[in-house]
Amino acid sequence: MEFRILGPLEVCAEGHAVALGGAKPRAALALLALNANRPVSAERLALALWGEDAPAGAVNTVQVHVSRLRKALADPDVLVTTPAGYCLRVDPGDLDADRFERQLAIAREALAAGRAEFAGDLLREALALWRGAPLAECAWAPFAPPEIDRLEELHLTAVEVRVDADLAAGRHAELVAELQRLTSRHPWRERLHAQLMLAMYRSGRQADALRSYRRAREVLVEQMGIEPGRELQELHQAMLVHDPALEPPRVAITPAGDRRSALPAPPNRTIGREREISLVSERLRTGSVRLLTLTGPGGVGKTRLALEAARRVEPDFADGARFVSLAAVQRPQDVAAAIVESLRIIALSGESPEEAVERFLADKNLLLVIDNCEHLLGAARFIAGVPAACPAVTVLATSREQLAVHAEQRHPVAPLALPAAGTPDHPEALEGVNAVALFCERARAHDSGFYVDEHNAPAVAEICRRVDGVPLAIELAAARCGLLSPDEIAERLDATLGALGVGARDAPARQRTLRATIDWSHELLNDDEKACFAPFAVFAGGATVHAAEAITGASIDTLDRLVAKNLLVGRHAGHGRTRLAMLETIRLYAAERLACTADRGDVHERHCRYYLALAQRHGTEPALGGQTRDRDLAALDADSNNLEAALRWAIANSSPDVALALVIGLGRYWLLRHRYAHAVSWMDKALDKPSTDTHKALRARALLVKDQFMWPLGREDERASIVDEAAALAGEVGDPELISRAFQSLAHVSVRTGRSPAASALAEQAIEWAIRAGDPWEIALAHYEHALAAPTIAELRVRVQRAASMLHDVGNIFQLAGLLTSAAYEAICKASDRDALEYLARAETITRMLEDPYMLMLIRGNAGLAALFTGDIDAARGAFCEELRLCREMVILSAAHEPLRGLAAVAAAEDDLPRAARLNGAAAAHRYADPPDPVDARLLAGFFEPARARQGARAWDADIRGGAALNFNDAIAYALEEPS
Repeated sequence: MEFRILGPLEVCAEGHAVALGGAKPRAALALLALNANRPVSAERLALALWGEDAPAGAVNTVQVHVSRLRKALADPDVLVTTPAGYCLRVDPGDLDADRFERQLAIAREALAAGRAEFAGDLLREALALWRGAPLAECAWAPFAPPEIDRLEELHLTAVEVRVDADLAAGRHAELVAELQRLTSRHPWRERLHAQLMLAMYRSGRQADALRSYRRAREVLVEQMGIEPGRELQELHQAMLVHDPALEPPRVAITPAGDRRSALPAPPNRTIGREREISLVSERLRTGSVRLLTLTGPGGVGKTRLALEAARRVEPDFADGARFVSLAAVQRPQDVAAAIVESLRIIALSGESPEEAVERFLADKNLLLVIDNCEHLLGAARFIAGVPAACPAVTVLATSREQLAVHAEQRHPVAPLALPAAGTPDHPEALEGVNAVALFCERARAHDSGFYVDEHNAPAVAEICRRVDGVPLAIELAAARCGLLSPDEIAERLDATLGALGVGARDAPARQRTLRATIDWSHELLNDDEKACFAPFAVFAGGATVHAAEAITGASIDTLDRLVAKNLLVGRHAGHGRTRLAMLETIRLYAAERLACTADRGDVHERHCRYYLALAQRHGTEPALGGQTRDRDLAALDADSNNLEAALRWAIANSSPDVALALVIGLGRYWLLRHRYAHAVSWMDKALDKPSTDTHKALRARALLVKDQFMWPLGREDERASIVDEAAALAGEVGDPELISRAFQSLAHVSVRTGRSPAASALAEQAIEWAIRAGDPWEIALAHYEHALAAPTIAELRVRVQRAASMLHDVGNIFQLAGLLTSAAYEAICKASDRDALEYLARAETITRMLEDPYMLMLIRGNAGLAALFTGDIDAARGAFCEELRLCREMVILSAAHEPLRGLAAVAAAEDDLPRAARLNGAAAAHRYADPPDPVDARLLAGFFEPARARQGARAWDADIRGGAALNFNDAIAYALEEPS
């Protein structure tokens, strides 16, 4: 996980940005990052965020922020609680500020040792880590200003050291313009003035250098009241006497025949690997790493990264760096001979290749890069023995699979960073994204006029995402730009790996196409691994280890070997779980192989049955309505793609029973995740499958689940027919629990249509059937509907208390919050606003704990009504605005009229009559099939009729029409404006 504070605060996990929440949680994380790997107490965090005036509950608020950050980071080992406080665990190199400071220190040492070129390059790389003002978004926090000053001072110091390195390397003429800008921006920085003078003097501009001194002195004397310091004065004096010490350094020109790099030069510019090059280089420099293996899937860029890192550290080795490719070697016993040939070692008489390698390297201080080891793992012991026998030799290996020897340390090579999920795909947002930068660079090699614009940006981003940021795949896709547009390339990616085309003719045969690259890896698998590899393509979005074992039939050892070979990727997914996944390009290859197997139908059947069981385990009402709700939701979230893949296959290939069972199992989950239209679309497909006599009960349950989605979709008028069919089927089946459910739905529809006496009778029948079923959960739900059908406020109080107690006893926390919320509305309908406020206070406490935005939306709407009718206009406005924002966020069109109507009443109470009328018109236009109820009558009599009388009927009705003309988003935007 990568943490960035040198600019806007960012956290990236596996190339994707992590959503961190609001200002306070982000500031808390910034402080923890500044103290990485050191504990920070909650009290210190509170003081840092609020200062000496921290409110009484600040420490508790900090604990909430940390809890949410921990959930967002999704890795329990990153943000931990210790006896001394909270600790953000950051691996070396994963915090940009830490990398920056270490590279600055290394560069200073290198410059002092006379390695000016290296120091300059290192500092340019370090300065590239800066993306803007550090911690700018946290500047309001008491802890931030001194940290911002410290980091900005370090940045300026690094610039000055880099200029010193460039001056020492003889780049004085190139520096003048930059230093003129820097001295203008930082006029009190004497060191920059000195560097500018020296750069001018060495460029033959002695007069300009002296004028530069005079300008610097004027600034210092006039604005700060001080004379230039000793360094500046001595430099000025040395220039006046033409001191030979000021002459440019002699930059050595390497004569022909001197040692030059033996490493292959890259065919083109390396893009997007600055951080990895730095990390690998640092590990190679430490001296404690003697065998480092770069691992990763084919085409991810292991060889290029190895060569770039080797070039970076080559000056650290007296005998340089050498490269050995094993791609053409067929047998492990021939590896030593390949090294002999590459290094041009002359073997002595009777000497084996292994002995020749060890003799030749025994006294060398050298970095040996050994490329493509994955098919020659039998030689791993020999490769590991080289640094053991040769004390000054370090081996940098590349392999799709680790060598698995004691001396080995690994560095997994990840694909290039992709556009962050949820960011708009326009050119500005894609600027600086490594995968996109590589695509553009390689595309211009085939179409010199190629650039990313607003028309092709979405397609370019889609291509990069579809190939998972794998450099080889990106390059092959970009090579098509001479013929196809990015949109055409993106369209073809769905069809076949061949859409990516063929690479350069001088590339190794295994890298000419992506298929050949994956073929190379596939052919190295044993039979058990191949038997697991193709079936794994059935998973959409990865799988748990247990699911992979159950569906592919593979053992844990086989899965482990596929992870080691980088054909599967293992990731920690929270709750102590590991998920396995394939890169999309590898999954497409595996899917092609699965489609050719005779047992592909059996694989899909096992996949479908497994995820049906998962839905029935985690998607039940007790699971999603009780104490384990968060855990069960997380399990369904993690496998939502697999669940829909199973549903898609069941609808196309399986019996109606399986498809209906799946939509029933997922119904409550879809409801909680507000996927209303999505859910009904799947339900209709399952319900449309040919009917059989064996699935009446399943059809009845599916219809009752579908009924719950009608109001959020504004299709209230369809509910009666849906529930009537379900009730008829339930009666035919004769299942008491199912009949109770049908009566509950009938009672609910009756309440919604204002038929309370009928609703109460239906709810009583629901209770009777639930008692026959003997299920306490079902009995509590039946009492829930009975409570909401109460004819009087006194009866409502009694029934709500009884139902609430039952729901609490069975652990149905979610439905308890729903009961209290709905009871509050019933109390408002009965003009008992104080009862409503009491119910809402209890409901909001539960709902905030559940973090359910839909329920919160309903609560805030009811709270707005209760506040309005009790005369608290400010509280009403705040509640209706929050309800409206939540309505817009979840795109629940059917709920929009309630807060619009509420804000119209607020405007009427404040005598803003045109606004009241326009909002009233907008509310009426966006109202669905809800029948008028007592709340409408109270609002009409108490607010709208008096307002219409005050404004005049003609003007009021004209404004009503104006409001009705507003669309959904415009109406909300108008409602949330501050009234004039």
